[in-house]
Amino acid sequence: MTPGPRAPRPGSGSISPGPATLGIIASAIFLGASGLFVILADATAPTAAFLRCWIAVLALAPLVVGELRKRGRLPQRATVVAACAGAALGLDYVLWAQSVLDAGVGVSTVLISVQVIVFPALVWAFGGSRPGWLFIGCIPVMIIGMLLTGGVLGVDETAENPTRGAIFGVLSGVLYGVYIFGIHHCRRLAPKFVVTPVAVGTVAAGVVTAIAGFALGGLDFDLGLDGWAWMVVLAVFGQALSWVLLSICSPRIPVSRTAALMLLQPLSAVVLGSLVAGERLQPAQWIGAGLVAGIVWVVGGGPEALRRRRWQG
Repeated sequence: MTPGPRAPRPGSGSISPGPATLGIIASAIFLGASGLFVILADATAPTAAFLRCWIAVLALAPLVVGELRKRGRLPQRATVVAACAGAALGLDYVLWAQSVLDAGVGVSTVLISVQVIVFPALVWAFGGSRPGWLFIGCIPVMIIGMLLTGGVLGVDETAENPTRGAIFGVLSGVLYGVYIFGIHHCRRLAPKFVVTPVAVGTVAAGVVTAIAGFALGGLDFDLGLDGWAWMVVLAVFGQALSWVLLSICSPRIPVSRTAALMLLQPLSAVVLGSLVAGERLQPAQWIGAGLVAGIVWVVGGGPEALRRRRWQG
């Protein structure tokens, strides 16, 4: 789930709420499918993280050039914030890719939803915006859900290393929340820029993944034609296109609706993991995934959005 920064009112600008909603749905599904792309590529975790970033940089480059020509230079402070956020994202990608390989697509993507706690907590700590008692009360339930999903009462028998995968999944979620907070703050510092902050963060993430790759024994680019094809799909759809869609579309609809729609990310991962990757979660893990999904929906303003829709209808 990725709440959008405060920006123009819903419906303002060049994109209407209808297409913007479809854009966020597409982004959530692309992000949810990322773990499946990693498995299909059959790449090591550092290699997948490295290629995901640098192929995405190539895809973003033409858009960045056009934006810089139109808007001028990205402010220095925003550049620094985007780079620091990207460094956190790079480490997140390495840990998350390993979590996918260890625990499976569904488990890793559900656990990374811990960012729904981390992001508001950082806004509270550094921005003074208190998240409210509903958010605070949901934290224990979220933790229970993550423990169940991680396998405290049983794990998928096909998982390689479920314990390590669960730990890495939660850690990657924390770093994911740091990245979202950084980009959120960057958009406030430079509201006219959409693609360039994402590109700066992706470059920084690529540098971190390169360092991590060499520290962990090197990168393996012998993926075969199929492996490279899936890495291109991951970089274009699970990185460049998904984040640009979020940056463009999220300011056009209410934050609560964005948060609720982004719930499709962990849910699509669980479904794809079961249907395509053959993952078989235990009943306790399904319960945990349901708890996490429910808390993400509540904290993200799903009930409020539902009540508003009924009232308007």
